[in-house]
Amino acid sequence: MKRTLTIIPVRSGSKSIPRKNLQVINGKSLIERSVISALKINNNLVIVSTDDIEIREIMKEYPVTVFNRSKLNSTDLASSESVVLEVLNEVRIFDGVVVLLQVTSPFIDIDGLNIAIQTLHNTDKVDSMFSAVLKNEFVWELQNQWLPINHDKNSRLPRQLRSLTAVETGSFYIFKSNKFREEKTRFCGVTSPAITKNWSNFDIDNQEDLDLCRDLSKVLDYPPYLL
Repeated sequence: MKRTLTIIPVRSGSKSIPRKNLQVINGKSLIERSVISALKINNNLVIVSTDDIEIREIMKEYPVTVFNRSKLNSTDLASSESVVLEVLNEVRIFDGVVVLLQVTSPFIDIDGLNIAIQTLHNTDKVDSMFSAVLKNEFVWELQNQWLPINHDKNSRLPRQLRSLTAVETGSFYIFKSNKFREEKTRFCGVTSPAITKNWSNFDIDNQEDLDLCRDLSKVLDYPPYLL
């Protein structure tokens, strides 16, 4: 059987919004929304890695495994990769596809995620994928001044003739466990975008983001975001 392991890193601290991971959208906290999404993945074991006592208590209501996140991996500087490695060191026998879910993305395109997981399970040509939306917009970058980086500002092609770009959304990353153990990065081996719906392209970083997602949930959460 092809195996999938979903890891959800969630720590107690947050600088932008106090107790951000427990903020509620449409009746469910951000961590609960992530868990509910993860439980919709096929043939999947869900592990929540946290240092938060309250989150551990909430997780008792869900069929997930909770790992005690170490102090070293609970600081602002700790990377998601370090948390994944910590979990994989405990689950030594696991060999399959790992999903890294970001709690701050409240709208997960589950269909797009399941398609991406099956892609990794069934191909030797790709080792890792990241959630992305396709764009063919004019992109500018601030160097010493604002400069176009994907077009000539004096010769602007119509939309249908412009090349597509994949914009990383941050909602999920998936990778083969053996490649990740070798390279210790979520972008291990050959990396490809996993194209998701535009409505999944939201990440909560500040109060304005949270308020916007609360409003959007009235439209996007249909039926309500419940098990």
